[in-house]
Amino acid sequence: MDAPKTFIRVLICAATLLVLASWLTHSEQKKTVSAKVISNTLTQSLDGQRRYLTVQLKHSGSRRIQVPTSTHCPEGASASFEVTSTVFSAKYFNFLSCQIE
Repeated sequence: MDAPKTFIRVLICAATLLVLASWLTHSEQKKTVSAKVISNTLTQSLDGQRRYLTVQLKHSGSRRIQVPTSTHCPEGASASFEVTSTVFSAKYFNFLSCQIE
């Protein structure tokens, strides 16, 4: 870029986009939900083990969520998750605990 005016404009636009993207990623909403465990599945693959809980959420139907492999949460138990909702309506579930009833 030989023209300094063009370079400055592109730099300002890039900085504005970076600030806007940073602002959008920080506007998340977090809440805690509980769900009933339908099944607990441990899978084995070449790169290790994975454990999934299939849970019944009150308003969203059933969902399969990956949890730590050391988690022991039998069918019928109540699992707690932290749900993070982003600006673009994506929901991420983070396992918190399991209460065996």
